[in-house]
Amino acid sequence: MKTVLLRMYAPFIVLLLGSALYPLAAQEYRAIDGRDNNFLFPGWGAAGVQVTTATTVGYEDGISEPAGADRPNPRFISNMLFAQNTLKDDPRGLSAYAWAWGQFIDHDITLTPDHPSESMDISVPPFDVFFDPAGTGTVSIPMHRSVYDPQTGTGVDNPRVHLNAITAYIDASAVYGASEERAGWLRTFAGGRLKVSTGNLPPFNTTTGEFGAPIDPAAPAMAMPFPFVQHWFVVGDERGNENPFLLAMHTLFLREHNRLCAELAAEHPAWTDEQLYQQARKLVGALMQAIAYEEWLPTLGVRLPPYNGYNPYTNPGIMNVFAAAAYRYGHSTINNVLLRMDDNGAPMPQGDILLKDAFFNPEATLEVGGIEPYLIGMSTLVEQDFDCQVIDGLRNFLFGPPGAGGLDLVALNINRGRDRGLPDFNTVRADFGLAPWDSFEELVSDPLMSASLEMVYQDVNRIDPWVGMLAEDHMADALFGETAMRIIEQQFLALRNGDRFYYENDPWLSLEEKAWIKSNRLADIIRRNCPITCLHDEVFIAQPLSVTRTVATADALPFSVFPNPAQGRINLRMGQELSSEAIVRVTDSYGREVLRRKIAPAFGAEAISIDLDSALPAGLYRVSVVMDNQVGQQSFIRMLN
Repeated sequence: MKTVLLRMYAPFIVLLLGSALYPLAAQEYRAIDGRDNNFLFPGWGAAGVQVTTATTVGYEDGISEPAGADRPNPRFISNMLFAQNTLKDDPRGLSAYAWAWGQFIDHDITLTPDHPSESMDISVPPFDVFFDPAGTGTVSIPMHRSVYDPQTGTGVDNPRVHLNAITAYIDASAVYGASEERAGWLRTFAGGRLKVSTGNLPPFNTTTGEFGAPIDPAAPAMAMPFPFVQHWFVVGDERGNENPFLLAMHTLFLREHNRLCAELAAEHPAWTDEQLYQQARKLVGALMQAIAYEEWLPTLGVRLPPYNGYNPYTNPGIMNVFAAAAYRYGHSTINNVLLRMDDNGAPMPQGDILLKDAFFNPEATLEVGGIEPYLIGMSTLVEQDFDCQVIDGLRNFLFGPPGAGGLDLVALNINRGRDRGLPDFNTVRADFGLAPWDSFEELVSDPLMSASLEMVYQDVNRIDPWVGMLAEDHMADALFGETAMRIIEQQFLALRNGDRFYYENDPWLSLEEKAWIKSNRLADIIRRNCPITCLHDEVFIAQPLSVTRTVATADALPFSVFPNPAQGRINLRMGQELSSEAIVRVTDSYGREVLRRKIAPAFGAEAISIDLDSALPAGLYRVSVVMDNQVGQQSFIRMLN
């Protein structure tokens, strides 16, 4: 990519404010802390400012007392509605990349730390199977309330408002940090590059950045709930070690930054370290924006109107209901296991790893030689459906077993919405211009789910917003229900339209650069920065690996599969003659081959019958037909007799 930049600084930009003219110096690069993005409202979107309030204040006293005093116990809700005994794959075949990228973006735009002293523990119902099997009635799940602006919470005319500790913009602060201190520690100050450790991984919290060196007391703080872990990776966001797949995203864009620095230095040998760093940082942030808006959101079924330019009156701040409820949707879609594969699609010798064993575990990355096994393996894994079902690794074993650090993320999410003063689900709907639901049956068409909701909440106007968003029927061809979709659309529109440095608006990027940025997919970033050849182009859709290299260059082989759903047999009707022998492969949602069969050349329209193993469990499967340089793929659902 040729970098063509505008180097002539306009001495002043003149903005009309009412009847006065204010000259403002041109600014080519974002501030690390997000300030001065908007000349009219310099604090909008900056680190450390208030979240925005888009819903009715739901505090019990209208000031600061947690909402939902009449709602059921959060752990009771978790046990009654969210226990997941069997996997339920996303019916659209979204891969685990969908939740991992969502988490990466979340950690780029929102962080509200815990208050150091205000607690809001969750009482555990007696005889809870996991947390209180002895029935003592004294067990609780610890939780602190969120940090808030101390200037708020003084009265009903000034209710408590929380703070966003990082920048709201999609600006790659997850890579670089949202403060000068963190950003400075992560830099080498040579050639614009960021620090790395052995294996081209992020630096460790040590004096040299390597695993075995002494701990650096000046290293930026990183979240680490386990006292026995002393060495961890340092990245732009403090939550980067939470799981190795998330860390892989951080590492990927760290590598892209350093790759861009080398490219820019070759094109502009006279550029300083600062110029190289800032230009690479600009491009990395732009790539993250393009992937989010051009690839990831559309894959989820979020279809925003075309970009129509920057609006300085659009506040890009994070909405409280987005951070405390709607954008916590991903917790429902995470799988129990992280798959780890080599470039041939074979499992790593160390095997896969359970999510509960991977939390805040740097060794989970080191033991398999880096991030590549996760980037490969997780592309084959279908994420869980967006619903009121959450795996035990999050619901009963978050950060450890019960009694030894283990938490319940479902109960925490419900409690967090109450802590943050969110009103009930129907009130949230009304606040966003949606008609309240009159009954549980209207909210969700599944009779078992609607009956369970009614048993737990009794009144449709008492439902916690996060629970209601997960329970609500999906919109057509979309991951979300109507309420979550409305909130997520509004937030991502604000993040795009209210960002002066959004890549399509940025005057310091050439048309050539913007076209290149817009054309990138996440798979392109991976291939440029990792020794991986087996990935397909659309990593947000789960697909098996072993035919990927053929698929990338082959013509599509048309066929249909019926019946779908199927039970003991599937039939393939080819859309063209099979002029030579072909191979039929069936793979499960983990990308594992469960059936392989050769079929002879066929010169008619007669269906080809494939018997399924009676032991094959119910679920989503993919059937591939490979003939010479042609490949066809279709999905089907296996149902039990």
